[in-house]
Amino acid sequence: MQEQDKALIAQAALAYVKPGMTLGLGTGSTTRYFIDAVGKAVDEGLKIEAIATSIETEEQGKRLGIPMRQLRDVEQLDLVIDGIDQIDEQFQVIKGGGGALFREKLVALQAREVLYLADSSKFVRQLTGPLPVEVEPFGQTHVERLLADKGISYTHRETAGEPFVTDGGHLILDVALDRVPDVAHFVRELKSWSGVIETGYFERQPDHVLTLEHGNIKLLAHPTLRSGGGIV
Repeated sequence: MQEQDKALIAQAALAYVKPGMTLGLGTGSTTRYFIDAVGKAVDEGLKIEAIATSIETEEQGKRLGIPMRQLRDVEQLDLVIDGIDQIDEQFQVIKGGGGALFREKLVALQAREVLYLADSSKFVRQLTGPLPVEVEPFGQTHVERLLADKGISYTHRETAGEPFVTDGGHLILDVALDRVPDVAHFVRELKSWSGVIETGYFERQPDHVLTLEHGNIKLLAHPTLRSGGGIV
């Protein structure tokens, strides 16, 4: 049922893509459905350009005939549409389950509007993690020692029994948050450590979240936008 929900939400997100937009395309299982929908729309005549948040997304976009550009060539994106791992009641977000957190964050920071796609399993009262932490391999041991000193546990992300390597050549530690009372404060400390490249806590919160509630598509607005506003 969850895969079916992802497909329905992704298809509904296409309604917020307007001709002439420069669109940020996220990475992950839900976003793959959305990119398929965008590719079909482009084939039927929709004129847009897109920026990918990962090599995987860029390859999918190119296969589908979506005009792809590089982030360095774009001043601002109109809209980013991406998946999500967790979102709490304050619209604090954890992403990076697909391993593209660094690029996803940079693309989101350059966007005028951010719309995330989330099935019901992504909503939590408070962020429970794990929190992806992208680390430079040379600094991995140093970061692990600092985490151990704080009594915080973590796991090494792997794929097919080998260390998972990001598009930027980095590693990911999935860090437990059960002993972290304030995730935002913890992230600020993490990012001060030599060896930490980025974390999956997204300071740029979404403007809207598209979800499925009791079988119906629902658009949720960030608390600061609930009186109206935005592209969507």
